[in-house]
Amino acid sequence: MKIGIIGLPSSGKTTIFNALTRGKAETGGFGAPRSANVGVAHVPDDRVDILTDIFKSKKKIYAEVTYVDIPGSSSGDMFTGEAITHLQKVDAILHVARAFEDASVPHTEGAIDYKRDIEKAAFDILFADIALIENRIERIGANLKALKASERDEAVKNIESLKQIQVDLENGIAFRDRTLNPSQKRAISDTFTLSSLPLLFAVNIGESDIVSTDSMEQELDELLPGKYTGAAVICGSLEAELVDMPLEEEIEMRSGLNAGESGLWRMIKLSYRVLGLSSFLTVGEDETRAWTIINGTLAPKAAGVIHSDIERGFIRAETITYEDFMDCGTMTEARNRGLLRQEGREYVVQDGDIVNFLFSV
Repeated sequence: MKIGIIGLPSSGKTTIFNALTRGKAETGGFGAPRSANVGVAHVPDDRVDILTDIFKSKKKIYAEVTYVDIPGSSSGDMFTGEAITHLQKVDAILHVARAFEDASVPHTEGAIDYKRDIEKAAFDILFADIALIENRIERIGANLKALKASERDEAVKNIESLKQIQVDLENGIAFRDRTLNPSQKRAISDTFTLSSLPLLFAVNIGESDIVSTDSMEQELDELLPGKYTGAAVICGSLEAELVDMPLEEEIEMRSGLNAGESGLWRMIKLSYRVLGLSSFLTVGEDETRAWTIINGTLAPKAAGVIHSDIERGFIRAETITYEDFMDCGTMTEARNRGLLRQEGREYVVQDGDIVNFLFSV
């Protein structure tokens, strides 16, 4: 899973990036020429830790999320040029909205209003898609005379479909919130659209607002009712400060500030929920590992996440739920109780399944 991080100047997006990835990217300098920052965050998973100990695995490997801190322009325009190129390669957008006060770092809009910034970002994404569709309509129209009769009829139908899509975008309907009919799918098939990407928000608060985290997130749930959208509240400055602390000290400081779970874990849970993701597990002497899949993935496709040869030669999956395995203690006992199941091609892999794929190539 790859998530692109965007935000207005002085929103703290690189601070959030560093907190999530334990990175050391330079903050500030918004609009200065630079490359995107790329970092990997490991998905916390107690199941991996426990199974590693049980199977005495040589390695334990958590599921991973790659974050891309996308350079911003000095104008604050987040959806032009190089930013679009980066966003074409991600699975979701994470917009950092500023909610902290700092007189030494003025907001580009003057007053701090994270709800305004969230609504503006959602509008700007729609506006970028409207402009994109308009350009596509113009290109098709300019080439109509050069087309054969049959090709011209198809092109005219595509223009009609694109105009309807454009109207829906103007009415605030993002691609992620709609289902395209076959003609619309054909018309838009080779076009990247921003509003088709899941849209996450990290509201970056100051330490004095940590006590309001839960109530703010409830308000955000009401503000973002669409599919594939969601928000989490994070104190970026605190998270960045805690990154290098020993775990015991971090836990003590969080407890003292009533800061709850880590910002990384809040963002991971949000990402998994909004994108509809889950993890299955593989175990053994060599390694215990978590693998990320989309909810509803069939066993052969889940096998393909490990290696394409396993998907191609899939025979069956031996699987047991994590809870059942922990109740049994060993695979031998699980087999004796009939809890280690043999599943075929139509089995939908569930979160927490411990799976061994049998295959032949």
